[in-house]
Amino acid sequence: MLKPERLNDQTFDDIVDAAVKSISRFDTEWNNLQAADPGMTLVDLFAWLKAIQHEYMSVILPESQRRFLELLDIRQRRSRGARTLLALSGARANTHIPAETKWMAGDMAFENRESAVAFAAALTAVRFCGGGREAGIGVEQLDGSRLFPVFPGIGAQPQLPCDEEMVLFFDRPIPSGCPFSLYFGVAEDKRRTPVGAEPFVPLAEVVWEVWTRTGWQEAQLLRDDTHAFLFSGLVTLRHDGKMTRNEGGYALRVRLVRDDYDLPPQIKDIRFNVLEVCQQDTLVRSDVFHEQQLLVLDSDLGIHGDHRVFLEEDGRWRETRDFREIRAKGSLSLQLAGPAGCAMVLSWHKGLPTGITLGSGAGFSGQELPFDGRYAEYDSIRLLVGRGVDPLYQSWERRDDLYASAPRDRHFVLDETRGVIRFGDHLQGAIPPRGVNNILLAGYRTCRGKASDIKAGRITAPGTDDPSLLALTVEQIVPAQGGRDGETFEETAARAGDTLRSGRRAVTEEDYLAAVRGVPGLIIENCRVLTGFEGPEDNALTVVVQGAGRAARFPRPAYEQNIRLALDCCRMLNTRIRVVWPGTVRLAVRARIVTAPYYHDAEQVVRRRVEEFVSELNKRFGSVLSYGELYCAVDLLECVRGIEMLSVEPVGDYIAKTRADDIVVPPNSLYEIARFELSCAGSL
Repeated sequence: MLKPERLNDQTFDDIVDAAVKSISRFDTEWNNLQAADPGMTLVDLFAWLKAIQHEYMSVILPESQRRFLELLDIRQRRSRGARTLLALSGARANTHIPAETKWMAGDMAFENRESAVAFAAALTAVRFCGGGREAGIGVEQLDGSRLFPVFPGIGAQPQLPCDEEMVLFFDRPIPSGCPFSLYFGVAEDKRRTPVGAEPFVPLAEVVWEVWTRTGWQEAQLLRDDTHAFLFSGLVTLRHDGKMTRNEGGYALRVRLVRDDYDLPPQIKDIRFNVLEVCQQDTLVRSDVFHEQQLLVLDSDLGIHGDHRVFLEEDGRWRETRDFREIRAKGSLSLQLAGPAGCAMVLSWHKGLPTGITLGSGAGFSGQELPFDGRYAEYDSIRLLVGRGVDPLYQSWERRDDLYASAPRDRHFVLDETRGVIRFGDHLQGAIPPRGVNNILLAGYRTCRGKASDIKAGRITAPGTDDPSLLALTVEQIVPAQGGRDGETFEETAARAGDTLRSGRRAVTEEDYLAAVRGVPGLIIENCRVLTGFEGPEDNALTVVVQGAGRAARFPRPAYEQNIRLALDCCRMLNTRIRVVWPGTVRLAVRARIVTAPYYHDAEQVVRRRVEEFVSELNKRFGSVLSYGELYCAVDLLECVRGIEMLSVEPVGDYIAKTRADDIVVPPNSLYEIARFELSCAGSL
């Protein structure tokens, strides 16, 4: 890495001393170097100018640093709230849940981002079918203490066509056209790498269907956090049919259509009527309606908060009071006096001291308004700024800084450290026009960051007066996780240094091994990177991979696709990648052992020691089996008095034996003991 040159390596006194020493080279008659001499005043002046220039040339301003970090795709992390799941039950009828309804854990609010429905239907039973077998259980057996195979007919190898399915039965139909969610508690393997935002090819493909009068009808899969039952999580579906009852109830089934599983999935818990909530507290929100005279507010803040309504005029917003409220059970609509092309409703919490009014435009450069942003969710802050006596409002955009803002750009900066909102100076960013209470909040949420990570069971009730929601039984089924405190800019810069040192390109063998072991959704038991795998002229990079379970010895297309996706993101452009699986070298071991007296289990001890020796070799593909080391490993056992005969014969292609009876195998090989013949004779 290039080392930046330090320009301000001299103090002011150092610069003056160097200038005084050079005077005699240019003017021998200048011999009065006292401070009273007018020439020395000029020396001090130019020395000061040089010191200041070098100081500024050596300083990179925060705005410039931010631009450099953005070029490296490194951005300041902002605070965010934790997420968790709530299981809702006890609804006598399908109950509408407005968006941003608050669910309380003490004094901390969690909200559902989108509107949802608490269904009156309940899960009653589950049936597992596959491989000619069928097993049914009651929902009470899904208590987390037992494991059930989702697809019980899965064998050692995939079979086509698949006949695996799981059927869920409900006591009432689930309405069509309405999203619904189920939570599946899966027996997760801790070795499996989590799946994030990066590309991932599922290890299996499933289809969800509902039973209707005409038979099974496919449902739309909106979300699958389980990735076809690899992880515990939420599955959200929607169907367009009309569910009818069959012999077990109203049925929803999941059918396996492509099987590339490494380990057959097992579940321990299924919950219906599950709602995802995020720790946040919405204090101000805006809703925009197009060509509607009746404005239906479908949020908790819209229904229970205060409102101001604006109509669009040539891309700007003018406030109107010509509307009336229409309240119904659990809902609120605003009826405009006449048709409107576009309308916006600002809703805010009644507890805000000044409502949505942030302040008044002063008409001066660099105006700042106090704003307590300690708990503010950074991306939620939005402003409207009005101009004129009967003001027309325009939206202003939040930016990290005004470094790249043009003189007329309507930008503002939230300075959380100083607790202010700062505007431009007509050189970098526009100045808010002069007015009275003409700067409004159009969006504002708060969150607790890392403090919002809480244990399961803490959320027990909604924070609302709606009796239909208060009648629900609320259970927080998983801990709230994912909360994060915001970074300071200094912390972002420090993190950037760590990121650059870690590198994003795979060059060395260790880089590729780390990339393969970190492939999302897979269990990598062992891997090795090889060059020249197919001969001296082979220029490709060969990755030998051993997965878990059914992917330990046999190729899995989904494994290979995911490994290629991960390596394509970090490989050099001219590097070709090949993915291969281990080859098996079968061993026939024969031995005659003389055992020490009084050892009755010597045969089991010897067999176990040979198996441990082979298992240790298999930690690295293609290891040489040293006959001498195996001989010593057996001979040094306490129960062995002597070895009369020991032979190891391999079976497989491209295998060689040395003069010392060592076995040399291809570099992607693993050993397997196919036959073990051992005879033991006791010594006198």
